[in-house]
Amino acid sequence: MKRIVMTGITGLVGSAVAVSLLKKDKDINIVALVRGSANKNAFDRVKDTIIEQCTFDETPDFANEAFSRIKVFKSDISSLPLSSPAIESLNDISTIFHCAASVNLGKDPYGTTYIDNYQGTKNMLALAKKLGVKSYHQVSTAYVAGKAEGTVYEDELIPNIEFNNSYEKSKYNAEKLVRNSGLAFTIYRPSIVVGRIRDGKIRKPLAFYKILEFLGIVKKQQCSKHNILPSQELVINLRLQTKFSDKIYFVPIDYTQETISNLFFLPPSNKTYHITGKGPACLTDIEGAVCSALRVKGLKLTQILDAPTIKEKMVNRFLGDLLPYFSTDITFDIKNVIADTNSKNLDWKIDRTVLDKIVLEYYRNAHPEILKE
Repeated sequence: MKRIVMTGITGLVGSAVAVSLLKKDKDINIVALVRGSANKNAFDRVKDTIIEQCTFDETPDFANEAFSRIKVFKSDISSLPLSSPAIESLNDISTIFHCAASVNLGKDPYGTTYIDNYQGTKNMLALAKKLGVKSYHQVSTAYVAGKAEGTVYEDELIPNIEFNNSYEKSKYNAEKLVRNSGLAFTIYRPSIVVGRIRDGKIRKPLAFYKILEFLGIVKKQQCSKHNILPSQELVINLRLQTKFSDKIYFVPIDYTQETISNLFFLPPSNKTYHITGKGPACLTDIEGAVCSALRVKGLKLTQILDAPTIKEKMVNRFLGDLLPYFSTDITFDIKNVIADTNSKNLDWKIDRTVLDKIVLEYYRNAHPEILKE
């Protein structure tokens, strides 16, 4: 039996990888460190997530087996007491898979995001040493590259880099801790996770989907103002400020799930993997997919915003934390991924056809009244 301590199992990537690992190896058992929430205790959070994930994976019958091989410990990893009875009871743990993170791309005035991600990693490394694990796995982010330009290599951390937010900085410094820990490690760096390639579906929409959510609300508000249905065509004279980029690294959740879970079984060799793919999206294709789904005209992405209206100032301020990820000039190197997966599952590109599926699928579920019947 292989016992893995895992964090972040209720998250988008964590749940996908956990279910995949349990499917691939019947000897794997997971000890999940999970916080409770205001509405659910830790046990119910994990159980509901596993059911949702197995349903999403179109294997709902696997949920009971999967959950039978998961033991839930209520725990806050940012303040993990290593001498607690629950931790002391852990034995025969071979691996730690640290996937939990606070993904806040905005301001961090109280340092909560930084503490959750940096201190959480520090505590998990301490736990790894206490338990004497053979390998340590960390889910980071491709955007430890911050405001870099040009090619960013998998096994490097660029020194003296500037960051867009506290989240990037926390993940950067957390990676430093892992690299200096003396443990045998593997680091995974996903980019912006979006829906499946074949149908655009996603279990838990994050990041990019906040932009879609906001623009959907704007469309409905403007339709109400003009006394027309939300599905009707509408001219919205609205400019979003960002420079052009054809290097917007959307990565499908199914590719992320399969690639990380395959790499997990390789002997740890202190490698880092960019889970980004090699076919990034283009900003003009994103603009086209969103305008087509919303049936709007007049929505423009522009690098220079002259004489912005009050509405444009409000919208750009609201979306400002996300827009830097749509103006990057980074190319993510994936030589490690290619070498260790034999280019498996890399034959995809986030082009206009795929973007149409992703955007339409989101609105079909979140704002069906917007879509033309």
